[in-house]
Amino acid sequence: MKVKIGVLGPADSVKQIMTVADEFKDTRIVPFVYENLKDIDQIIKKNLLKYDQWFFSGIMNYSYALEKKLISPESAIYPNMNGSTFFGTLLEAQLEANTVYKKISMDTITNKEIEKILSYYKLGDITYRNRPFQSYSDSEEQVAFHQQLYEQGESEVAVTFINATYAALKKIGIPVYRVIPSYLSIEQSFRLLIERARSSRYKNAQMAVIGCKVKFNTNEDIHYSFKINYKELELRRSLLHVTEKVNGSLMQMGDGLFFIFTTRGEIDAHVESELFTSIDEIKEQENIQLTISIGFGETVSQAEQNVRNGFHNQQEETTSIIIIDEDQKITTKNASDETISFKTIELGDEWKQKIQSSGVSPGVVSKITAYSRQYNRPEFTAQDVSRWLQSTDRNGRRIVTLLERAGIIEQCGEIQSGIRGRPRRVFSFKDY
Repeated sequence: MKVKIGVLGPADSVKQIMTVADEFKDTRIVPFVYENLKDIDQIIKKNLLKYDQWFFSGIMNYSYALEKKLISPESAIYPNMNGSTFFGTLLEAQLEANTVYKKISMDTITNKEIEKILSYYKLGDITYRNRPFQSYSDSEEQVAFHQQLYEQGESEVAVTFINATYAALKKIGIPVYRVIPSYLSIEQSFRLLIERARSSRYKNAQMAVIGCKVKFNTNEDIHYSFKINYKELELRRSLLHVTEKVNGSLMQMGDGLFFIFTTRGEIDAHVESELFTSIDEIKEQENIQLTISIGFGETVSQAEQNVRNGFHNQQEETTSIIIIDEDQKITTKNASDETISFKTIELGDEWKQKIQSSGVSPGVVSKITAYSRQYNRPEFTAQDVSRWLQSTDRNGRRIVTLLERAGIIEQCGEIQSGIRGRPRRVFSFKDY
């Protein structure tokens, strides 16, 4: 099946991009032209599921779609407007006017990019004033920036990356040139989108296993009873509903353990919401504690093993869902859409020797690091560690002591509690 890419932008930009698209015969590339920026809403909403990736003509329409949450950074791109592209436009302007411009106003490109290009060449005589891109909604301020500099004699020509700014400056008679993406930049962007689409398709086709572990909260003296059987039948009914949603297959692996086999692409935010609903309903109606772990993998065996690892990493009596992928990245989600992710197998070369001798597993260190960043807490106490790991205060102090002894963390302060006893020690990662 061909990769499908939608190209979105003003008519002239889309026409230019489509001339490069002819090189990619094995890819279906479809143009979408708009006149008003707000037209992007309907274009994407009507066609979002039909295309693997989106190619935006520039940073303006890309940032608009991103801020409106119409697309994600993983599903769209705009061509790179680098310093070389800018100087190509400047050369065109000088040839057309038969003069050398030494006072230039520009926008969108970063100051760092301009300084990097200028540092390579002897262009110290050129004075430029730049306004880096800020938001799709500040086009009027961008026009005013160029106009003010020109009227004050601080600029001889304006160079813009934005079509609306170009049209507005042209209308009021200010010399202006528009930077358009180069052939090479467009070609590279298409190649990146195609590789990204193929990677996404491969990932969506990976095996996924939803593991459901049951704990019957009953006071029945006889474990195997008709009451337990009725509860299990109701449980299967709920799990079959989820299985249907993910186009999967339900299997009972043993007493109180069920697996739903499907593919990764079938599990999205809506399915996760259904799982949280099932946990709550089953607990309320049948007095059953349902624990869910999701495993992804390149094979059924790997996905199933990740499910079992998820159960080992999960706390008892929790309503969160734990997800482990093929790279051993662990993600914990709860019903309020709070997410925490960490890896269990990679922390960086500089820590390897320290971890091996610390007595603390890499997964625990990764989890502490993830929570530290998640809550913006570069400084933390042993009590914070015990809360993040949902363990006892004693275990939190033990872990902190081991990490300090191994040189992974260091004391950076103290907290005076105002009551009798020792002050609480505050720590931070040495390589935070």
